[in-house]
Amino acid sequence: MVLKTKSCEECGEEYVPVEFQFDRQKYCSMRCKWRKQSKNQKAAGIFKGGYSRETHIRLWLEAMGEPDISVPCHYCSVPLFPDTFVIEHKKPRKDLKNRKEMTAIENLVLSCHPCNKEKGVMDYEEFVCLKS
Repeated sequence: MVLKTKSCEECGEEYVPVEFQFDRQKYCSMRCKWRKQSKNQKAAGIFKGGYSRETHIRLWLEAMGEPDISVPCHYCSVPLFPDTFVIEHKKPRKDLKNRKEMTAIENLVLSCHPCNKEKGVMDYEEFVCLKS
């Protein structure tokens, strides 16, 4: 049995494609496929990646001249930093109907991971009573 080989469109190396994908497979590995996608996106002006949320928040607070960059958890008052908080929905996301409701500022609070996990889909007032 002779194995048919193809040349990778990204790196040019010879490879044996998956048997049922011979006509469709263009790359020797997922790495080459992702590299090619990245090049195409950059050529189209689409840039992904960059700095983490923590970096943006810390730099913004620094620029505002804020000496203390911690805030208390909405539920348990544990100090939170840009790399340790989550944005919690008072009304669970499963009960929200559209994106406008999901991003409404009056429905969002800063929370620590344990409180966020503990609250789950529990009602906001019920959880606040439980925590106090």
